[in-house]
Amino acid sequence: MRNKYNIIIISISVMIFCSIVEGQIENTPHDLSAISGGNTCGFCHTPHSAVSGTPLWNHKLSDAVYSIYRSSSLEANVGQPTGSSKLCLSCHDGTIALTETISSGPTGGAYIEPGASNLGTDLSDDHPISFVYSSALAVEDTQLRSPLSLPEQLKLDKTGELQCTTCHDPHNNQYGNFLVMDNRKSGLCESCHNLDGWLSSVHAVSTAVSSFADDFYLQTSDYGTLYENGCNNCHRPHSAGGKERLLHFSQLEENCLNCHSGLVASTDLRTDISKVSSHDITKYHGVHDPRESTTFSVMHVECTDCHNPHSNSNIPVQAPVIPGVMQNVSGVTILGSPTEKAKYEYEVCFKCHGDNTNRISSQITRQITQTNTRLEFDPSNPSYHPVVSSGRSQNVPSLITSMTVTSIIYCIDCHSSDSTSKTKGPHGSINKHLLAGRYETSDFTQESSFSYELCYKCHSRNSILNNESFVKHKEHLDEQIPCSACHDPHGISTAQGTTLNNSHLINFDISIVQADPTTGRLEFEDTGLFHGRCYLKCHNKTHSPGGY
Repeated sequence: MRNKYNIIIISISVMIFCSIVEGQIENTPHDLSAISGGNTCGFCHTPHSAVSGTPLWNHKLSDAVYSIYRSSSLEANVGQPTGSSKLCLSCHDGTIALTETISSGPTGGAYIEPGASNLGTDLSDDHPISFVYSSALAVEDTQLRSPLSLPEQLKLDKTGELQCTTCHDPHNNQYGNFLVMDNRKSGLCESCHNLDGWLSSVHAVSTAVSSFADDFYLQTSDYGTLYENGCNNCHRPHSAGGKERLLHFSQLEENCLNCHSGLVASTDLRTDISKVSSHDITKYHGVHDPRESTTFSVMHVECTDCHNPHSNSNIPVQAPVIPGVMQNVSGVTILGSPTEKAKYEYEVCFKCHGDNTNRISSQITRQITQTNTRLEFDPSNPSYHPVVSSGRSQNVPSLITSMTVTSIIYCIDCHSSDSTSKTKGPHGSINKHLLAGRYETSDFTQESSFSYELCYKCHSRNSILNNESFVKHKEHLDEQIPCSACHDPHGISTAQGTTLNNSHLINFDISIVQADPTTGRLEFEDTGLFHGRCYLKCHNKTHSPGGY
């Protein structure tokens, strides 16, 4: 008798549960009762002859072999779908008719329609599933939270694997897309992902209107601002255009330019990179990788070489400390060691312009040839511009009043947008060598505030023309000899130059300056404060030597 009552109680409980669940599914995309004779649950569940080991599963399972998500920065071991994800894919991979169930057999009915819900058998553009989300994984990937800290809404299966049902509840659509919790401001994403610097980053707190973006996904989002969309401003959990890292677009830069074209962000980078001299991110596709070598990587440039969109901020700092917009980006130290998080701006630049064998070559033929900027800015050099540390000379009378001999500058103080708009940094310029101001290097250049605009940003034109640091500065400039004929703006490596011959950034442009025909020497000698002599021939004048 007791068993009979137990069976009745269990049956009633199941009926009540089914009734509640059916009420939640009603009028959602999972409500297929219209084509099942009013049976809301029947496509997925059956009380009898269900698929073994499943929650009374009725729908025929797919035999498909799936292409799964892969990424160079993925630590999880992702395999073919298992568990509840196999159940979801029996409809959502589009290979099995919706009405093909265990109880009814093949029916030849409709398949899930093409679109966002039809994932197909290529899951390489979808968030990875069916992997063990363990504490060990969270230790290996430090930007994942421990599974022990997951909110109760996010459930792993009994084997500890993350499945479709970790993020989706097929019986409840109160948050849209059957999500288990509200994903406004990335609440769901952040339950697992703990990205360095994200919570205080510009992209996480901006109130800019994201629907203005050149991006259909954002234009049709339920949320209107960047901070509300959060991760979804750049990432798509399903059917992503950029499969690796699940980005909206396959072209990396388009995931930035869709906003940074003056449409959402105030900066118009698309205009800048179209200028004659630029870090043209549109030229390269499928080359960049977050874990690429800083020594042998193929020449390329992408936004994420210099910026981490999860960490950028507007925190004011002083050179050489890395600016907020470049926080948590990898780099190379002045000693040549790779670092995951650059501390100084120049370390980011050294990734491509330092030891990398594919770095760009110089367009000026110098007496001493060096294109490795890490070596050019080494503080042990006989002379260098003060990018890594303050300069060697304690007497630079030409400096403008806001600068002293202890000042340090950024690379981007010289290499930057020429624009007076909010667009800053080395994106694009009308000037050669991606310079913030005009810097003429051709022989017979007429001196003017415009010709050497870049130099005069830090060095007073009046001081230079008044010969305060070199008694023949004005004479040389009046004879239309460019600054670059004598000075190498980055620096001279200590392995190639000396304090006797290469102080004051002296490294002659040998297309303008030739050896002294009398002595055969092409040489500058520093003979003391504001004194020196040269052995050379320039503009048909011979110094054998010429002293000052």
